[in-house]
Amino acid sequence: MTSSERRARWALGAAAVAAIVVLSIPVSGEALGARFFDSLRIARPAPVTPGSPALASATGRRQLEQVVAGILADTTLVVTGESDRVVPTIDSAARLLAFRPQRIHARADTPAVTVLGAHTVAARVDVGQLRTLLTEAGRGSDTVPASIDHAPVSFTAPRGLRVAYGNCPAPPPATLAAQLNGPPPPTAENSTCVILTEMPVPNVTAPPALDTTAVLEIALELTGMSPNQARDFRTLFTWRESLALGPPRFMRSYELVPAGDARGMLMATAGRRGPAYELAWASGGIVYALTGYGSAADAQPLARSVAP
Repeated sequence: MTSSERRARWALGAAAVAAIVVLSIPVSGEALGARFFDSLRIARPAPVTPGSPALASATGRRQLEQVVAGILADTTLVVTGESDRVVPTIDSAARLLAFRPQRIHARADTPAVTVLGAHTVAARVDVGQLRTLLTEAGRGSDTVPASIDHAPVSFTAPRGLRVAYGNCPAPPPATLAAQLNGPPPPTAENSTCVILTEMPVPNVTAPPALDTTAVLEIALELTGMSPNQARDFRTLFTWRESLALGPPRFMRSYELVPAGDARGMLMATAGRRGPAYELAWASGGIVYALTGYGSAADAQPLARSVAP
């Protein structure tokens, strides 16, 4: 067995054990069990990885798509994966996208623009694992029919866009040490950083009998939300829209607010690493995440200025 295979097996085992342990911890207040799981930051290895699928999160946080895949299956397969591509302008990005990109008109400075690569992740439902996780989460497993065992699931994310204004921290490198340590603490200079991420709603293939509500609620709690926060989140975002988001860790507070032509969730963080807030909303088949390192009071005025 090669060293890379040994590392992959170790990471897979650690992620599986962490999922069982964290769901055995009662969720209350700031979701202690969820914080434990997220602190590990160990992604499940893909047996075949032709490319590196992009993370839509501005700081490399775990997307809900990744958490859901880990709940449903023991292993996942990256079927296709494009690398992210830095481009000079939003107009040049538009030629690579299947949707009309937006910009933050309240910012006059020139942004850094990145086209996020498309990817498809596939797996097969592991009924035994899913029932165990539902039971440990206190939801019961009677809603998981045996007929969906080994049923195929897939998540296909089209190309997205990240537009970063101001002095933003460099993204964490794709190393195990970086995943364990997380992003560095922001500096005072980072207070000017605002990042707008735009992701088309992903295409999802899943068995009709799958209880997507229960799976999504577990995924949200594993990212650090309380049950009440998870329920409010689900009132704003559909199953598919949710999978394009990567909610912040250590959420201190949240509120439902107008965002553009829709309603969104403004999430203020309590961590010392990463951004200070994220405002997320969905409109016209696109999921938006406005992330900032300054004051959360800036979020709504910035969101109102988002337009082509």
